[in-house]
Amino acid sequence: MLNVSFKKRYLSSKDEPYFIAEIGINHNGNINLVKKMISASKASGANAVKFQKRDVNDLLNYNLKPSQPIGYLSKNEKDIPKKSVKFGNWAYPDTRLELSKENYFKIKNYCKRIKIDLIVSPWDESSVDFICDLKIKAIKIASIDANNYHFCEYIAKKKYQTIISTGMCTYNELLLTKKIFLKYKTPHMFLHCTSSYPSNETDKNLNCIPVLKKLLKCDIGFSGHGEGFVGTVGAVALGANVIEKHVTLNKKMAGPDHAASLEFEEFEDCINIAKKVYVSLGSNKKRFLKSEKILHDVLIRKFVLIKNHKKNSRLDRKNLKTALVYSKSGILPNNLYKILGKRLKRNLNKGHIIKFSDLKK
Repeated sequence: MLNVSFKKRYLSSKDEPYFIAEIGINHNGNINLVKKMISASKASGANAVKFQKRDVNDLLNYNLKPSQPIGYLSKNEKDIPKKSVKFGNWAYPDTRLELSKENYFKIKNYCKRIKIDLIVSPWDESSVDFICDLKIKAIKIASIDANNYHFCEYIAKKKYQTIISTGMCTYNELLLTKKIFLKYKTPHMFLHCTSSYPSNETDKNLNCIPVLKKLLKCDIGFSGHGEGFVGTVGAVALGANVIEKHVTLNKKMAGPDHAASLEFEEFEDCINIAKKVYVSLGSNKKRFLKSEKILHDVLIRKFVLIKNHKKNSRLDRKNLKTALVYSKSGILPNNLYKILGKRLKRNLNKGHIIKFSDLKK
């Protein structure tokens, strides 16, 4: 089971990449924004939406209270404050961004109704239990927990199909994570990721994708936190078959992750470009394509005689040339080594278009 493509077995049997719209916490805790973003994700061409689930009481140490939330949270995409909190300065966890269990049931039903998959990242054991019972498409382990082996074991024991982001981790750490999921025979795949928001091109290190494929011997996707399409396009070209991108209704909205997300028009363009790149990868077989025939027929030259030749004379490089002949008949240049040394059946004049029927066997 574990040797079969995770993406094809658990996400989509289609050959093209599978796209996850990471809504995450960009709903700002507003269920109305949640539904609007799910609908926009579907319209953009996403295969799935992803959310982040936290149980604050389970996430924090005993007798520890969450930090007081700071900063204004936009109520909709037009609600843009003049000032916003810089990335990294928001209180964590921000209880205002957490959706209730009741809301998750609404989300699941809405996703089912509009036919888009639901994926959730749990940040604590209680949330793992809940989303397993919710029966979603897949669990997603955030990069910060990819080398949290205690938490990985808790998830792996559930035997629930799991996607694992790899930001902030080394190859050796990921090999140990892989070992945990193999131990419990839990289906899994990894996403190459750089955990900076937004991530610069110099930090994307897309060359890790083929290395991860060889090292981990499983499907490798890409989780992008850049402001453009470069990472996604490059990842698809390198064989990533699952793409996750943060999305928002407006990058200027107030909230922790909006600035490092794509607006839905951008996300749609990203998906369309990535799909074209995938199609462009095509086959690794080098052959003469049907689409090349028109130009081939216009430009191709055929073998002709440089001077008059008598019957039984041999063809060699000195009495042959290739030229445009404006004729469908004749021998193509790639047959040079088939005709060298052959004798002529009859007398032929300079400029004659040589045919195989002119040659003795």
